[in-house]
Amino acid sequence: MPELIGYILTLDALLTWGIASLVYKYGLGKTKPKATLFFRILIVTLGTFIFALIFGDFSFFASFTSQELVGFLIVSILSGVSVTIGDLFYFKALKKIDASRAYPLTQLSLVFVYPLAFIFFGEQVTVSILIGGAFILLSVFILTTKDKPNRDISNSDVIQKANKNLIVGVLLSIGTALLWAISYVSFNQARIISNEVFASNFLRIALASIFVATLGFFKRDYYEAFKKENRPILRYYLYIGIAGALSLGLADSFFIMAAEVNGLILTATITANTPMVQQILSILILKEKFRKRFLIAVLLLILGNYIILFF
Repeated sequence: MPELIGYILTLDALLTWGIASLVYKYGLGKTKPKATLFFRILIVTLGTFIFALIFGDFSFFASFTSQELVGFLIVSILSGVSVTIGDLFYFKALKKIDASRAYPLTQLSLVFVYPLAFIFFGEQVTVSILIGGAFILLSVFILTTKDKPNRDISNSDVIQKANKNLIVGVLLSIGTALLWAISYVSFNQARIISNEVFASNFLRIALASIFVATLGFFKRDYYEAFKKENRPILRYYLYIGIAGALSLGLADSFFIMAAEVNGLILTATITANTPMVQQILSILILKEKFRKRFLIAVLLLILGNYIILFF
């Protein structure tokens, strides 16, 4: 029964992440990444605070020793800052490439989660995990393959720009994967120290909000969402903010709760199926280009996960 609960929580997380990624892509068509990041983190901070009041418990602070408090704050800051910078990279990637390509690339976080979970939590990395991970890497390679130039496009500058955007988008997505992996491992450590998920999530997001607000003093474009001339597109910022509250506020908490039950490696592996959901929704809702190789990549992703889970 505990394992089943972990699977259900993981399924909730991956569905929410997949839907949120589409909202980000839709909203970023009208907004700018830095302004979006700050506005969203404020909404997420409010959302996680409400979730913490309803589902969480802040009483663990009273039982902390000074050493536990310092350790908890360090991993919370690391988690909040890394997920925030990772999100900024992801937003910038969505400006360069399709969501159906950017989001699957972020699942490379698996490659980073495996060794981190082994080093910090002593979780076992089996041969099946290594083989399955190889299939996942192969799927990523297929996703990053360049499109064939359109025969109707004779402008070499257009082709060069598209190729440059692809390379930059891929690199930003891989950077996102690394930072998200660090964030989840740190969040999991915070949960272990506090033995509480929702309040720990609120604290890491609140610290991230302070971090971005501080950046705004030096780069005013983080505050652009609050300018009078941007009021006509304020609803797009709100859409992204609400999606972020559900993604970082609930889905991330569900993910860590599932990791407590089934382990971080197994849980992260299951969520690698999120691109399958996101891919279908991207084509149906955002009307993004369908590429046959995406189906091959998804099949490889599923095969990799099957090997990890059942061998």
